[in-house]
Amino acid sequence: MLVKDFYWVYSTEAVDDATWSIDLELNASHPIYEGHFPETPILPGVVTLQIIKECAEEITKKTLQYIQIGSCKFLSAINPTKNSELQLTLTLKETEENKLQLLAEGMAGENSFIKLKATLVYK
Repeated sequence: MLVKDFYWVYSTEAVDDATWSIDLELNASHPIYEGHFPETPILPGVVTLQIIKECAEEITKKTLQYIQIGSCKFLSAINPTKNSELQLTLTLKETEENKLQLLAEGMAGENSFIKLKATLVYK
């Protein structure tokens, strides 16, 4: 885990052979938000990418590393005091080159907050 007690995964369910649905909750009282930002805490974008990678690692049971981010759109900011419950949908497809193609979408309630297309490798 990137930061101890930063978030908790409540469920990971396979939708089909390549897609998983993950429900998680952010720890809104975590000290990281004191620096990002004290009056209006915001989930850092780089931490969002790390959470997605850690969820993919849990699914594959392997350590992963990003090697390419084809596209990454942060669609809305996440204030953990207002939106602590998040849903991720990850689609993982292994390529012939032993790489992992990742498509991810994050939802906070009815609002999409990230869309990601990336390539990872097994470490």
